[in-house]
Amino acid sequence: MLIRVLLIALMTGFSMPVFAQDTEDTPAEEKGKRKGKKKGKKKGKTKTKKVRRHESQKAFSSSLVAFRGMGEVWADTSIARVHRSSRFAGTGAFATNLSRVFGMEFELGYSRMTNPTYIVANGADGAGQTSFEMIPVVVDLTMRAEGERSEIFFGVGAAVVGFNDTSPLSAVAGTKVGLDMRLGTRIKTGFLQESLYPVDRGMRRVDVELILGRRQHRGFGFGQGLNLSAWRVGIGLAARL
Repeated sequence: MLIRVLLIALMTGFSMPVFAQDTEDTPAEEKGKRKGKKKGKKKGKTKTKKVRRHESQKAFSSSLVAFRGMGEVWADTSIARVHRSSRFAGTGAFATNLSRVFGMEFELGYSRMTNPTYIVANGADGAGQTSFEMIPVVVDLTMRAEGERSEIFFGVGAAVVGFNDTSPLSAVAGTKVGLDMRLGTRIKTGFLQESLYPVDRGMRRVDVELILGRRQHRGFGFGQGLNLSAWRVGIGLAARL
């Protein structure tokens, strides 16, 4: 009996050790694990897409209303002899885009000059007054090149001027049709801050305008009567809509 107990103790105390097997992966298995890790990383990442500003928040909007002070220097010397050679007056304008480059512009102005005069007629003399009124209307096709802070524009089109020249002895009125050409720039100001979000409101920003132009009523020696051709220089404020 004692011998049997000793045999059982020896068998349990000196049992065979179990060695851990080497579990090194093959190259194919390593590639599979790497691909799995990459896929997991891609799934975990969230794609961030850059969102541009709203289309309506471009450098310049499509329409504007402007108030300008326009100075004119007339080519006809008879106007300078009776009245003066130049005049600075106010005009209003509306411009809208037909595309990103081309657009239309409408301008309407008014000016009036009065001068005292001395009249000698039919043996009687006395004091009088002369007046000269003009209503210039311009319809131009415009081209523009815009930037982040300013834009340059060029316009060409029709120039129509209604005038009324009166004196104590005579009065002349009529309409002249000619050609208008202009080159100008609009500079962005900080008078009105633009919203970062698209909102439905009236004015989006205010720009400063600088304009140099030419109105031509007699070309290549044609035409008769009063010549209202003039160089035009303007400065104004434009409200973007």
